[in-house]
Amino acid sequence: MRSGSSTGSARPSETVYDLIQSDNELAAWCQDTDSSKLLAIDTEFVGEKTYWPDLELVQICDERSRIALIDVRTIGNTKPLAELLLDPEREKILHSGSQDIVILRRWLGAAVEPLFDTQVAASMVGVGAQVSYANLVAKYCNVTLSKDHTVSDWSQRPLSKAQLSYAAADVLHLHELHARLVEELRRREREEWYREEQHERVQLHVREIEAPTPEGELFKSVKEWGKLRPRQLAILQKLAIWREREAQKRNEPRRKLMPDQALIGLSRLAPSTKQEIRTARQIPQGPVNRFIDDLLRIVAEGRKVPKDQWPRKDYSAPPDIPPGITEILQGLVRTVAEEKDIAATLLTTSSELSALVNNRHNMDGLQLPVLHGWRRKLVGEKLLALLDGRLVLKIKDRDRLVFEEQE
Repeated sequence: MRSGSSTGSARPSETVYDLIQSDNELAAWCQDTDSSKLLAIDTEFVGEKTYWPDLELVQICDERSRIALIDVRTIGNTKPLAELLLDPEREKILHSGSQDIVILRRWLGAAVEPLFDTQVAASMVGVGAQVSYANLVAKYCNVTLSKDHTVSDWSQRPLSKAQLSYAAADVLHLHELHARLVEELRRREREEWYREEQHERVQLHVREIEAPTPEGELFKSVKEWGKLRPRQLAILQKLAIWREREAQKRNEPRRKLMPDQALIGLSRLAPSTKQEIRTARQIPQGPVNRFIDDLLRIVAEGRKVPKDQWPRKDYSAPPDIPPGITEILQGLVRTVAEEKDIAATLLTTSSELSALVNNRHNMDGLQLPVLHGWRRKLVGEKLLALLDGRLVLKIKDRDRLVFEEQE
């Protein structure tokens, strides 16, 4: 069904889109757009009510500016769409697509590649590290997008015309952004940097899906776990595993099913009866009563864990970082970022800089992004030279940091 509506832009325009609500409509649209080698994509989903985010809508815009809004609830056969999105010869454009990548991979069963993320590209050409889609569209397309449905219930049916118009606008301008950003990356000779960075990000998301946190480590995601004693951690470890499995089975958000506060309270109290739980102030009664028998069983299992199997916190103190060294490294990173007109947060992180300092006498086997690929060429080698004394810090004109090779 083809529909049209205003995009809410600064210049009057009409967004025309096809609302796809059947397998036949999807197959026909995919066949008609088969010649497009560049597809703009976005998704709308609801993640607050379930363990697994519920995909509700997939938006696609082809090279002829034909927009499909695919109502996922009405689609049974995803094969035509999968053939389009998983085709390695077609580049897919999206904005800030980390969540979209994960959700589409789970829906389609494979990673969507190759990708062009306009937010990542923008961070490499001096626009900013976390620039929004609306701000990029305003900058490069001279269009002001409506923000009325930034927070919207995409699970409602039927979707309103305003929602569909908003969803269509999310892909309408991605082709133009892609063209402008690719031009800028090439002008700055950073296109290869971008390709390397985007591929690594996709692989990271795939690894997170295929190799999630080991069950025995789940307790470390519970707020304030570090305040518990080892005996209590043995109980928390069991409770965290139970919560994760139960949340997946029921498709409920883990903290909605059982808040962190309840797990911490149960681990501290280690109750053996329902009465102990019901009279404990530090334990939220609502969610606990729902699973009280299971919780008593899990707590009992935790109490039986032998002492030599208790989880233990790492009490070993990290190497002392001499005062000022990390700050000097940060100054170098900011100086390089300013010179190259690139977001400093894209180059490295504070934790990486601390790891460099802590391992400054033995870099063998140190796996840090700043020591690999384009980052190493741009700033990693300079950081190593600074730590080795081959690069020195100077102040020029009383307000400008410069780093020069030691003669």
